[in-house]
Amino acid sequence: MRDYRYFFVMMLIMMLFGTAAALVSPFLLNLWSQDETGINEARLLILFLAMVFSTAIEILLIILREKFAKHYNMSNAQKYLGKMLAMKYDAIQEKGPINLIERVQQAVNELYFFMTGAYISIWSNGLALLVILGLFFYKNMLVGAIMMVMLPVNYFGYKLLNRELARRSKKLQENSATAYQHIMSYVGQTDYLKQCDSYENLFKQMKPAYELLYTSMRDINIYARSVSSALQAVNRIAETISMAILVWNYMQAETGSVTLVLVAILFPMYFNYLNSVVNANLSRQGLKVSMDFVVEMDEQRESDGMEEVERVDNIRFSIDELKIAEKTLAREIEGSFERGDVVWVRGESGVGKSSLVKLLVKFRENEGIYVNGKDIRCFTNSSLRKRVDYLSQNVPIVKGSLRDNLSFNCSWSTEREEELKREPLLAGVLQRHGLDDEIEENGANLSGGEKQKIALARVLHRDVDVMILDEFTSNIDKETALDMLNTVVKNSRNKILFIISHDDLPGKYANKEVSLTGI
Repeated sequence: MRDYRYFFVMMLIMMLFGTAAALVSPFLLNLWSQDETGINEARLLILFLAMVFSTAIEILLIILREKFAKHYNMSNAQKYLGKMLAMKYDAIQEKGPINLIERVQQAVNELYFFMTGAYISIWSNGLALLVILGLFFYKNMLVGAIMMVMLPVNYFGYKLLNRELARRSKKLQENSATAYQHIMSYVGQTDYLKQCDSYENLFKQMKPAYELLYTSMRDINIYARSVSSALQAVNRIAETISMAILVWNYMQAETGSVTLVLVAILFPMYFNYLNSVVNANLSRQGLKVSMDFVVEMDEQRESDGMEEVERVDNIRFSIDELKIAEKTLAREIEGSFERGDVVWVRGESGVGKSSLVKLLVKFRENEGIYVNGKDIRCFTNSSLRKRVDYLSQNVPIVKGSLRDNLSFNCSWSTEREEELKREPLLAGVLQRHGLDDEIEENGANLSGGEKQKIALARVLHRDVDVMILDEFTSNIDKETALDMLNTVVKNSRNKILFIISHDDLPGKYANKEVSLTGI
């Protein structure tokens, strides 16, 4: 809220300053129209300098605005991304991370456009409108009356326009996010696509997504631009009639030449400010759609406990029924585990092995999980996840340097870097890749084993009480898998270690088992 108010005040000051600078030229012309000197060479030079000054102020304000906006946008992006990451696990999976990121960025942009344009323009441009309208009335009452009538014509015209645009804008945002999600699911499969001899069928399969995206965009643009063009035509008619009245008065020697010049300058300024004010609703409607999405993220926020857990000494399963949504995966899961235990979680595909261990980091809620004798749901998510590390079978590799990947969401220090350089698990990786070497998207220039070792090294060098390894040896050879398991068990003697595996590799290390069978 403080950032919002600070940013608003700065934008308001800047816009008011800019409006005042833009009105210098009309003010001078109005002043000169009242004396006998009129316009001469000296005054033309002053007018030229005033317009240059106004332009310089405008450019300066743009630079200052964007500098403020950068920090404001970054703050909002982090805030909204935090809301997204705090959503329920299943809500993120259902909507899709790409879809959500697209809408988060839209929300950031909509708020930026509103704060730097629509909201401020209502104040600053509204003030400019009143000043110019006063000048119109001062010069010609009939022209002033015509210009005043254009205020409600534009306001209510755009209000009707925006009512329909609100509905269409929401649909456009939803369709755009869905279309990009669909497109990315195809183009993200680089290994498969590069071995294809033709992309004709790919384009056919992606066509519905592009149809959805650009049909929605076409429909909203046709409606918005058609109605806007009609309103602008009304404005042009009013401007033409007003100018004709002033020319007639000039021909009748009732209006001076300086007045004609002044009004010719004021007309475009007046309608520009008028359009800026009434079009503020367009940005407001887009903002409303995005803010509704922010509220939706808050409504989907995962539940949290109240108690902090500083150390995990034991875990107990007493689960009557393991469920995802309304689907039951397994029943009657029992087990008690202490520090030093190596637990082999086994069972066929689809029986809920991963779903079970994800309960330990509160991806979902389920009755029957106890930590230190207390229901796991009473602990805060943050404190629990600080003590439990889950390594999924989908190895998290980011585009960046090897150092970026080893420090992914971890604090980095010289000491930590030296520790990782001495880590035997990374010896082969560091022979092929330096810490500053670029890792391609999804680790395209890494082998499956190298990806697993990087992810595992991150886990091993974290101070946690519980480690969960979910099929982490599934895509590597048996020799490498054994080497990695030996390293894990050696470094986990004072931890509770859960290993999910289809094969029998963990059997020689595990002292306890949790066996799941299908329903």
